[in-house]
Amino acid sequence: MDFLIKIFKALANEHRVKLLHTLMKKGEKEISGLAHEIGIPYKTAARNLKILEQTNLAISRRWQGLVYYSLRNEAGLKYNKTLYDLILKRYQKLPNDSHFPKKVRKLNQIL
Repeated sequence: MDFLIKIFKALANEHRVKLLHTLMKKGEKEISGLAHEIGIPYKTAARNLKILEQTNLAISRRWQGLVYYSLRNEAGLKYNKTLYDLILKRYQKLPNDSHFPKKVRKLNQIL
């Protein structure tokens, strides 16, 4: 399977997108901290983080029996920066001013 398709499949899960967003905001975190942060069980977080690691979106390291995850930012991973930017954009809020058309506010919610 094409690697780009694997990346899109990995990002098709809301938990995985939330995990990446949390890593963007908080930096490196242990699995239980990430699970608690987004409100999912430990096993669900661990499984989804492993998928993100397999698609080179996250990287793990072990320390004193715990597994820590962080974003994978190497220059050779050309898709990552663009994907991270899209995820950040998804969580930005547009001002709820009346000069923003309703369609623009709706589009921002979709992204």
